[in-house]
Amino acid sequence: MKTKSTLEKAVKFVTDCKFIFFSKRNIFQKNIFFILFSLTTTFSFAQSENVDSYLTSLKKSGQDSKLSHLKHLLYDLQSAVYSNSGGTKVYGDHPTALFADINSLNSINSTVSLKNDIEIVTIKIKKSSDLSQSINLNSFSGFEKLKYIFITTEIETTPSLINNLIKNDDSKYVILYKISIGG
Repeated sequence: MKTKSTLEKAVKFVTDCKFIFFSKRNIFQKNIFFILFSLTTTFSFAQSENVDSYLTSLKKSGQDSKLSHLKHLLYDLQSAVYSNSGGTKVYGDHPTALFADINSLNSINSTVSLKNDIEIVTIKIKKSSDLSQSINLNSFSGFEKLKYIFITTEIETTPSLINNLIKNDDSKYVILYKISIGG
């Protein structure tokens, strides 16, 4: 039994694509191809979302309990863990929030002991050099109740640069960001 080489497979693919795109009768196939291509690129690159847009979409979709719970996690005072490259401090009995700088993320799973109730992690990006780091989502594997990762920046950046920081995204978490320059 003879198997096709990679080159033969590539030639067949190109021939099939020519047939689809240059034949007037294949309008339906062209549309399906473009829809599938668009969906693939949308899902593979849509990692994070602006926090204000996400809150608005929750409100518009009528998910009031999820909206109020997320607002509570984002804006209300609660028990929390603060972790930075200088150490870890815990405030309260059952922390639901973790605040970390990007440099402390590699050791976060081992340095934070009270992670059972944490639902949101806020990662602060303070300097331009922080954009050369990465946010490996596997670092949060021990956080059983974690739902949200909120990335805040104090420097000028773009959503695409924030997305490039994120590694090992398996869509387990809702990843939000806020670019807050000077405030």
